[in-house]
Amino acid sequence: MAALGTSKTVEAVVDTKSVTITTLDETDPSTLVIPIHQFEGVVVHIQGADEPGAVVARLILKHSDPQLSLLLSETDKPELLAQSWPAWAEALGLPMLVWELGGMIKPIEAYSARPSCAPHPRRKLPLLTGRRPRFLVRRPVGRSAADATVYQGEREIIAPH
Repeated sequence: MAALGTSKTVEAVVDTKSVTITTLDETDPSTLVIPIHQFEGVVVHIQGADEPGAVVARLILKHSDPQLSLLLSETDKPELLAQSWPAWAEALGLPMLVWELGGMIKPIEAYSARPSCAPHPRRKLPLLTGRRPRFLVRRPVGRSAADATVYQGEREIIAPH
């Protein structure tokens, strides 16, 4: 593993509770122990490679100090990170983060298709409200057939004969 912000080669031991970073410099060896809760999350960073159509995918243990961020994995096939990314995040108890093209880092939940709040309550059914619909309120209520006036046994006056 290598620290992202330095040119030194380091050895990092990742534990569920802490990360131990040891520099492999013969002149100035040093060891740094960082609690895992100080890391922001496990970031996937995909960017274009030198060749057209090729990409480079990196899995990074993100710290607020860029020199303490660790490169966990690097590949030219992003689909290979699909299994290791959630596994690292779950094992370390850190959130899954995405490094956007503009440099912004967002949690994976920001890309979810799930609604952020509950849907609005449904309208009540007209049968339950006891009201007539608005367009029928403007019209008079019809009369039933039992109330209709019936003329029987009379001569019809409509016919022209």
